[in-house]
Amino acid sequence: MNAFNSAGSLPNPIMPSISVVDFFFPGFTAISTSMQQLLAGDVNSYARLLCGIGVLVLLIRYACHYTIELVDKHFTSTIHVSYYSEAFDMLIAWVSVQPFAQNAYSTLVSVGARERSFYIDYNDHGPQRKSLLFSPYNGSFIFWYNGYPLVFRCFHKDGGKDEISISCIGRSPGILRQLFSDCRSEYLKLSQKKTSVFEPEGKDWRKAKSRDIRPISTVIMDEVKKGAVLKDIEGFLDEKTRSWYANRGIPYRRGYLLYGPPGTGKSSFSLSVAGKFELDIYVLNLSGIDDSRLSSLFANLPSRCVILLEDVDAVGMTRTEGAEVGKQGQASTSKTKSPGGLSLSGLLNAVDGVSSQEGRVLIMTTNHIEHLDEALIRPGRVDKRVFFHLANRDMSSQLFCTIFKQQGGVYTENPVDD
Repeated sequence: MNAFNSAGSLPNPIMPSISVVDFFFPGFTAISTSMQQLLAGDVNSYARLLCGIGVLVLLIRYACHYTIELVDKHFTSTIHVSYYSEAFDMLIAWVSVQPFAQNAYSTLVSVGARERSFYIDYNDHGPQRKSLLFSPYNGSFIFWYNGYPLVFRCFHKDGGKDEISISCIGRSPGILRQLFSDCRSEYLKLSQKKTSVFEPEGKDWRKAKSRDIRPISTVIMDEVKKGAVLKDIEGFLDEKTRSWYANRGIPYRRGYLLYGPPGTGKSSFSLSVAGKFELDIYVLNLSGIDDSRLSSLFANLPSRCVILLEDVDAVGMTRTEGAEVGKQGQASTSKTKSPGGLSLSGLLNAVDGVSSQEGRVLIMTTNHIEHLDEALIRPGRVDKRVFFHLANRDMSSQLFCTIFKQQGGVYTENPVDD
């Protein structure tokens, strides 16, 4: 029986002794033992070695990922930039001309004239047509700024939106704020003597282009009307006027209605007004916009800007015949909707509702004022109505001289040789 038990008993496996190296590199003894057995021709050791290496790789990746998250959370400062914010354009404009962006392992190339209209690439003959813009893309990139190592991260999100951030070592974001201050300064230099045009994207605004400031003198219209509107806007933008509105509890807003036949300069005048007073212009076409989106767009306007609603008569909300008018002059047409789902009440609330932004200059243009509801253009929503008529003799003469005057600004009878 004892012999049977001795014969049937299995030999105890030989466990390798633990080395001091295992305290610094866990699993070193097991891997080295497997390597020795593998070299001796043990196939089972080969399989165990592969499994051990796989597990070790996973552990290393997890440890690295956990360590990076731990360092990011407790030992770094990060500034995230929204895709819709103009700070996004400021940062990209600065990054695109940095050496690390040109040598990044992953870059996004785009045509500057289309993607970033503020970006201008000069060669020996002036602005280069269709200049290329290179920026780091879809990864993390380390660069140095004023002696500090920073990390630029850019990742592509669903819907075509990019998410970017800048990180630095330490709990104080002072160096990051200094970086964004420099980005802002460079961006403003690029934007000098230009008017920034914003268009809606989703429920927010996105800079579409930068245009050279159009001199107000190139807008040919009745000079008396032009001077009156400019003087009124100048007075509205004065800080004393803001205080006057605030002290009396009056919403600090101003509205203008430009109406008249097509092609008489309504949109051109609006763009020139924005350039003259150094304001950004936000252009909005009401077609295809519903109440919720319009409310969000107006709520996201800055405090000083020009908001241009073009062709408000074309939205499809016509005046209701026989509508009753309430105490505040609002016709009972709140259920009248445009084909895009925009109701009259939604438009009225966006223009001067509780959530409407203050400090903005609202300009509405229309070719047919008779198609607009009185509630939309009543005093308080529209402070001044300006009629743009067809060119008369004086306006035609001004237009001719403006077009054919020489570079020096002096008109000659024969500006072009026959």
